[in-house]
Amino acid sequence: MSGGQGPSRDQQFAVISRRVVFVGGSALLIGGVLAILNGQVVLGIALTAVTFLAVAWRGSVTLRRGQRALAEAERAEVPEGAVRDAGAPAPVEDVVAQLVGMNSDGLPYQITASRSPDGVRVEVQWKHEEMRWQTLFVRGSQAFAWRMEVDLDPAMAHYKFVEHSGKASVRAAAGPMGVTAYGNWTWQKGKTSGGTSATFVEGADGQVTVAGPAGPRTSWEGAVMIKPADAKVPVFTVLRNNGWRPRRDWAGARLFEK
Repeated sequence: MSGGQGPSRDQQFAVISRRVVFVGGSALLIGGVLAILNGQVVLGIALTAVTFLAVAWRGSVTLRRGQRALAEAERAEVPEGAVRDAGAPAPVEDVVAQLVGMNSDGLPYQITASRSPDGVRVEVQWKHEEMRWQTLFVRGSQAFAWRMEVDLDPAMAHYKFVEHSGKASVRAAAGPMGVTAYGNWTWQKGKTSGGTSATFVEGADGQVTVAGPAGPRTSWEGAVMIKPADAKVPVFTVLRNNGWRPRRDWAGARLFEK
């Protein structure tokens, strides 16, 4: 998301538009408040609405840029081959080999397998996703974590799984009343469907640091995101293509495989 020796066209646009929205928005907001205090309520509301629309537009620009960059991330390649019927599933060794064989340095997650008391446990672990940034008044960080445990039963060619997801955020801001800081950490265990956790940030060059699958990178903008479906879909596609099923296979259960 960064670029080259000098400021890129995207960076120049980001800096200019950010300044225009900040300066112009501040002036409009102050004008709106003064208009309302002077009895010009309609004008005041109009100026305030324009301010919020400008801020929302500027935020959408950052969001779209971050989404474009993350959309370019590498995707797992599901092995090609004949699709097996549930009545003739592939041996667990073949299934595990295909799952682990999808690993790649460019993927944001890693697949490992180990023996368990009841068969084989496959663990899908999202690689480190953390971002730290600093602006004129705000310093913050955001980290996401996710892993999925898939237990394979070789005797029945069944699988079951559970997900673990967490996020941690820290913010410190300087204002007229001094410095305020807060942190938040959440961790959940269960199953998800179609969820995404993401944060997109812009700042001065060199003030945004992202620690992701490719290692740390410092730039003027950053994005971190965990989308479990990117890992779950190829994993469960391999399992189903090899004739493996959950113990209770129905449409509702399949929703949690996406």
